[in-house]
Amino acid sequence: MLADPAAGWLLLNEFDFHHRLPTLPGVTLVLFGQPGCAACRAWRQWLQDDRHPLLQRRAYVDVQQSMALAHQFDIFHLPTLLLFVDGRYHGQLHSPMQKQAFHQALNALLASPPAEEP
Repeated sequence: MLADPAAGWLLLNEFDFHHRLPTLPGVTLVLFGQPGCAACRAWRQWLQDDRHPLLQRRAYVDVQQSMALAHQFDIFHLPTLLLFVDGRYHGQLHSPMQKQAFHQALNALLASPPAEEP
């Protein structure tokens, strides 16, 4: 499996996503991916090694298992990173796998108000 609790990832699916996410305090970055996606695996590893001081948790959604959730968030390309603060959607994070660029993109989303989910 691409992500697991033992590796520090919260696993979410379309049945518990909207129930669990609002109960999580702080900053949660959700990676939408699938097991056969090499870029998804690369992002997972990179995120596991990156330690942004404001990021409390990383969550993973397998789009093969949760296609309805992927459709809800208009996810067409993998991997996709979505940012939530105190369970509220802040937007899609676009960044290369470079520490400075990633932290700048994350900080910009954190500075913005919550957004309406797609």
